[in-house]
Amino acid sequence: MSSDTAGTLAETDAAPRWWGFERHRIVLIALSAALVVDAVVRRRWGGWEWPSALVAAPMVLHDAAGHSWGERTVMEMRYVFRRRVSWITTRIDVDTLVLDVRGTRRVWCYDFAHRGRLDLADRDLALAQRLAHFADSLAGAGESAHLAIHVGSRQGEPVRTTLSVTVPAVPAPEWRRSARGDVVAPLAVGRTPTIERRDYLRTPVGVVATLRVSGFSPGLETAALERLSEQLSWLTISLHASVLPAPRGRRMTARAVHRIGSDANVARSAGFRWTARREWELDVLRQREHVVAGGAALCRWALYLVVRAPSLPGLRVRVDEVVHVARAAGLRLDTGVARQAEWFAFQLPGGPGW
Repeated sequence: MSSDTAGTLAETDAAPRWWGFERHRIVLIALSAALVVDAVVRRRWGGWEWPSALVAAPMVLHDAAGHSWGERTVMEMRYVFRRRVSWITTRIDVDTLVLDVRGTRRVWCYDFAHRGRLDLADRDLALAQRLAHFADSLAGAGESAHLAIHVGSRQGEPVRTTLSVTVPAVPAPEWRRSARGDVVAPLAVGRTPTIERRDYLRTPVGVVATLRVSGFSPGLETAALERLSEQLSWLTISLHASVLPAPRGRRMTARAVHRIGSDANVARSAGFRWTARREWELDVLRQREHVVAGGAALCRWALYLVVRAPSLPGLRVRVDEVVHVARAAGLRLDTGVARQAEWFAFQLPGGPGW
């Protein structure tokens, strides 16, 4: 997704796909079909092939969060076998923030000079354009960087908006250098222990749940962001972008257009008709190629909502409220079941583990 389309999040195209479908789903369908055919042709193996086919076929189906049951099984197995207790280390090194979680990451933080309430509903166009140009400059310089905007506050303190970047850079004048940026609200400088559960993370100061926005309904997300931005006393919003160097971005978009266009030509020559949605996706991909070729940055985007509470019952109430508000406005959320430690790390400055 180019920086010019930063205002929308759609079905992810970061995962490898064949003919518009995730590869693992195609593999599972082919495996089920092969097992069924082999069981019919060679009856002596049917004793194990029929049960295997019956297990593999349902793994293609989606759950309520949009994951296939195959993906869900893998996530649950990883959760069962990994350790529950982990340590997150943060320290200030001169004028940078250093985080040690899923690897060491050094970030430069900048505080936003607030002039009234920051509008998260896509109305601060001038600020958004300057940030887009900032990402474009990083890509044009050949930098592979990760930048993020964190909006939140500690209890009883005013809202703070912080920009974090993994390379030293000079952002727009609205951003002022800050060593820490106050973007790790549940953590303290030093070593902080965390305990992972299936749908939340426990820290010394309370419990947190990290949700990820899986997609917007275009034109309907404004109400959700406006409503959620009013709950910043216990909610942190983190918008992340992984910026690719300009030459790599141009190669990736060119290959994507060629691959999808070739699939379309093969389908048409075989007598199949593409749906309007697939035609629209190809048109968007071609537009993205033109924008990136013109110098815009190609970024991978993610939007996280971190809900904090002093107790588990209070956390569940707040998570339910966030999900209800988002669902009513067409904002699709993934609650991150069995992935809380991973997603909490992802939303930190620098996106450790991306």
